Amino acid sequence: MGMTPDARETQLVRDTAAVMLLLETALVLNSEVTCPVAELKKLQAKNEKLQAEVTKVENAFSDYRDKHEI
Repeated sequence: MGMTPDARETQLVRDTAAVMLLLETALVLNSEVTCPVAELKKLQAKNEKLQAEVTKVENAFSDYRDKHEI
């Protein structure tokens, strides 16, 4: 990807923060009183997609760090 380890770590932190914000939002909207079921399912699908992306980035970062460890 052409990123330095520090840049990768920074991006990973940003991605993780975005997922956490989405999780917090989902918890607030999780009540059927304030959120229709269809909208909730869309948010859950988006959350799963973002969680998979974070896992992918974390794994790539870990692999990169392991390969370039001094």
